[in-house]
Amino acid sequence: MSDGYEQLAETVREVEELRSESGLDRASVFNMQELSFHTSLPEADIRRLLDGERVESPRTGPADLARRIAFLRETRLTVDKDTGGRRQYTTAEIAAGSGMTTQWHGKLLNRSTPNIWHGAGLAKFFDVPIEYFTHTPPEAVKRVLDSKVIPYLTSFLKNPSEAVKNRHAMQIQLRLGNKELPPNLEKALMAFVDAITRESSGF
Repeated sequence: MSDGYEQLAETVREVEELRSESGLDRASVFNMQELSFHTSLPEADIRRLLDGERVESPRTGPADLARRIAFLRETRLTVDKDTGGRRQYTTAEIAAGSGMTTQWHGKLLNRSTPNIWHGAGLAKFFDVPIEYFTHTPPEAVKRVLDSKVIPYLTSFLKNPSEAVKNRHAMQIQLRLGNKELPPNLEKALMAFVDAITRESSGF
């Protein structure tokens, strides 16, 4: 059975070909922060994987499952209704949203259970694919390149005049994907972008 490294190498070559054709810089296409966000892997490991090196596979079982869930809690934040600020989801919110008891979710975080019976619920709650919890490092990076980076580059090459070229705008587009924002967040985001545009234009 393949360990995923050969398949990742093939995908990286495909991305490099598309990137070269598009004229985009490598840092914009292989954005370490975004790849880490979608895989839970350290940026240093992602760099090594993209360069064709091997990395130490994470421990299997409850310890790694707990790590991946903890990463989601740290990076997928919600808006606090009282303060309007960003905060982590509580254990109770995650448990209710993913169809498990608070006690069972606590077991997952405390690494005391060897399997994941609520993977689909957790994946839906945090808006990640179920493979997020099971993929090896090379499989995880390949998944993100296939699902986000290659489609963006393909779209860019088809309609370069309409594509986003600014690196930071690309990061926002890659992260949001096709996700629909609530009206209040969409309005806030557009106001922020308008303010940046005015400042950069000198108006």
